[in-house]
Amino acid sequence: MSEYQYYEFAAIDRPLTSEQMSRLRALSTRATITPTRLCNFYTWGDFKGDPLALMEEYFDAFVYVTNWGAHELMLRLPRRLLSRVLHRIRHNQLEVLAVSEHIAHVMLRRSLHRLDPNRFA
Repeated sequence: MSEYQYYEFAAIDRPLTSEQMSRLRALSTRATITPTRLCNFYTWGDFKGDPLALMEEYFDAFVYVTNWGAHELMLRLPRRLLSRVLHRIRHNQLEVLAVSEHIAHVMLRRSLHRLDPNRFA
């Protein structure tokens, strides 16, 4: 069975500049890069970038899917929109995600690494 990895990043709140797109191009010569998106798939090898670092600097959403069952979803959201959700996460009232809190935003991250037909239920 051949390998398949799909990476997609979306810039929703702020489009990428030409300079930012050039820096991203250095990570992948085959990726589709626009002011609002970086998308690439691999059937061999790996993406050279660090998804968390790219989310912190450039993007608002990230999805990663493989044919062997690894899946990841990351969202970068303004802190001001999440006060109730963060309270519930901190007090373990939600079965979720990893949370990284920053001054102006919060990063929510959900990773799954198994073949499970109900993986996103």
